[in-house]
Amino acid sequence: MSYSICDFEKDIKEILSICQEDLHAISIGEKRQATKEQIEGTIIPEMNKLLELIKKDEIPLKNQRWILSTAYITRGWNWDIRICGLLAKRLAELDEKYRYEL
Repeated sequence: MSYSICDFEKDIKEILSICQEDLHAISIGEKRQATKEQIEGTIIPEMNKLLELIKKDEIPLKNQRWILSTAYITRGWNWDIRICGLLAKRLAELDEKYRYEL
């Protein structure tokens, strides 16, 4: 089974939904690995940019694809990857599929 643009778009929308759930949880005082600033300032804009690339049919060549938010998880934001919350897990999966399967 191959990974299609439709699958990619669906996965992005799922991540955006998880972002909204995490933002709600944060707003009522629940702890998440991501901060409101990380979600609103980096993850959501990046996912929206990817949706825009799909709409314009401008997906980069394979060797030029990466999900910056995924790199931030371990290199910039220092999230505990042993915990691996849903958002981190889905971002990592999206990055893998985007770079190697799409």
